[in-house]
Amino acid sequence: MASPMQTLSLQVFGVSTGFVTAGAIIALSYSTVPVFLSHPNEVSLRHLRALFSSGSHIFPQLATAASTAFSVLAYTAPPASPLRYQYIVAAAGTIGIAPFTILVMKPTNMTLKEIGEQGNEGIKKSGGEQRIEELLRRFGRLNAIRGGILAMGAGVGLYAALSQRN
Repeated sequence: MASPMQTLSLQVFGVSTGFVTAGAIIALSYSTVPVFLSHPNEVSLRHLRALFSSGSHIFPQLATAASTAFSVLAYTAPPASPLRYQYIVAAAGTIGIAPFTILVMKPTNMTLKEIGEQGNEGIKKSGGEQRIEELLRRFGRLNAIRGGILAMGAGVGLYAALSQRN
């Protein structure tokens, strides 16, 4: 059983890390995609590759940290209690960005990455400017959904933490 201070620390860490990470992912969707669409596709694809690279070193680790905090809280909660199940849902929700990224986003991300690596030739082969814009918009929507998944997990974690305080 965790001490009250350990429990509170895990709750604050899990909830705040989950919400901050979700907010950053969603903000990237709504701030970068319009900028990408306002520039030539070759430039946008180059910057998108850099965004993929930097994001892959930050967001999975933060989601894992939040999920770990919720997992520990689930483990220390009374067996078969609603609180335990709430923390399990919070842990699954915050780490849920990993399978979503792999199963849903990866085809779009890889297509954009491959086209970007080929430069203008890749843009022509892909179907032109309109196809690139369509893929960029799709990336933005999927990325926002991914952030929403993480936010829902953090929200369940917040609900569990607040319900434990009563």
